[in-house]
Amino acid sequence: MQLPQKMFEFSDVPYLQGKPWIPLRLVMEAVPERLPSGILRAEEFVGIATAAVHSENRADADNFGWSDVGIQPHRAGMETWGYRPADVFRGGRQQPLGLNLVIEQHVEELNRSVWHLHPDLVVALNLVQEGDVWYRPEEGWVEVIRLTRNAEGKPAKFEIRSEFLSDYLAARDMHLFCSSYRQHVVVSATKPTFSWPTEGLNQVVGRDTLEAYTTEAGYPDPVGAFRTLGAIWRTEWIEAGSRSVRIRGDKEQHESSFALKTDGSRVSGGKLGGAISWLYFRPTIVSELLRHRGGHLGWYTRETGAIGATGGTSVHFGLNDLGLITVFAKDIGALPLWSQRLWSAHNVTPEGGVSDELFAAQMHVMPASTKAPEAQLASALEAVDAAFSKRFGIKMLRDHPSASDLALRSQRFKAVEADGLLELSKELSRMFAERIDAKVVTAQLPEPTNENLGSLKVVERLLGTIIAPENARQLMAPLFGIQDLRNASSHLGSSKIASGMERARVESQSPAAMQGRQLLQSFVDTVRHISEILDLMTKTNS
Repeated sequence: MQLPQKMFEFSDVPYLQGKPWIPLRLVMEAVPERLPSGILRAEEFVGIATAAVHSENRADADNFGWSDVGIQPHRAGMETWGYRPADVFRGGRQQPLGLNLVIEQHVEELNRSVWHLHPDLVVALNLVQEGDVWYRPEEGWVEVIRLTRNAEGKPAKFEIRSEFLSDYLAARDMHLFCSSYRQHVVVSATKPTFSWPTEGLNQVVGRDTLEAYTTEAGYPDPVGAFRTLGAIWRTEWIEAGSRSVRIRGDKEQHESSFALKTDGSRVSGGKLGGAISWLYFRPTIVSELLRHRGGHLGWYTRETGAIGATGGTSVHFGLNDLGLITVFAKDIGALPLWSQRLWSAHNVTPEGGVSDELFAAQMHVMPASTKAPEAQLASALEAVDAAFSKRFGIKMLRDHPSASDLALRSQRFKAVEADGLLELSKELSRMFAERIDAKVVTAQLPEPTNENLGSLKVVERLLGTIIAPENARQLMAPLFGIQDLRNASSHLGSSKIASGMERARVESQSPAAMQGRQLLQSFVDTVRHISEILDLMTKTNS
């Protein structure tokens, strides 16, 4: 096999500036498991070391190289001139030039290295560590810094998201000095034919120093083999950003804008503070916000609630008759810029008017007395189980470890997603129909039966002993409709969808979010009605 010459010349190694993730420290070695014919051994090494340098010291560090900023462990202790802190970067000089944002501690007794992230970087960006990842909770738990380990569990790469590093460097008036070394070594059975001079390459191009050559291999490689080495030393700067929005509080250069009027004219988020008006959003914004860790949805009335990507970004919203979410413009203007960007992507021109219940609460200070079905799910299920247990002395619903999570996931905006109404039906079926202990319910029938009744059917049969069987059938119809939709989720295009929606009292012409609310309301009303019938049975027999 002929070795590719460019492999040893590193002409394709990209610069770090402009990459979405910047390595603060990297030590990686690679040895391929399978080698091509004619290749006896191959090794690759990449090392990157960095230091944050104060702007006034940039000229002093500009000529440093791998020997000044390499991957050797950092030291702390006494010198002839005084104490040497491990986090202070000097580059071989007595005068401090900046900071080591990653500090490597070598523990000789354990023969292991521990990499420490500088606490100032963590505190300044307000990060939370979980395992080998550092998150920023106030921006939807975005991943900011991550540590990658090799197959042996040793630290191999510490990297930070570029925009956060830029913010930190700008706030501290620093720039990141990066020193890297890359090496390829290949031992081959035959001597490769490259267009290099006899003595190999030894070049300095800009901030790169390149060395490449081929020699006869020595021990432990076989006699007659050839060793080819290519190495590149590079230094480069990662520039500070022009703004520090997060730490220094600089104003964002490019603000999100919102459609405030029906003509589509837009207003920047920073100018919404004095707007006595409302903004309109597609209901898809809810799924966007809930995808963030810390995202939450709560309900005040049937059509109003609070939604946010984190606890500190909640807004009071209402749902209008077209299924659009309406929010007081001033509330959106008060959100942090990253959250405004999420909302802006789902913003639409005003249509359908402000949610009646939201307007009543915010303008007339007269909140509606209605309740959202989402807020009644847990209590409805508890009531039916309690009513059954009171009458028969045994629980009707089997315990489910995910019952509370199912209730949280069961919200009307799920119906806005593709096949969302079917998925919502699946969640509701899991909460009730699939938790019913059919054997327990069957045992309470006044007359034994050999029929293998499903969970909903046996509940209907039991209710039919208390009220007229036809009334019991009508009462249970919404739950059977939800079950039809649940089954249709596994067979898209099923003819059961139309009939399931009709039995579940979901209007096919309603906006998707309204359909979700109708489905939930039918479920809650039916489960509560079952509780009332069971309570009636208890009173009748007491």
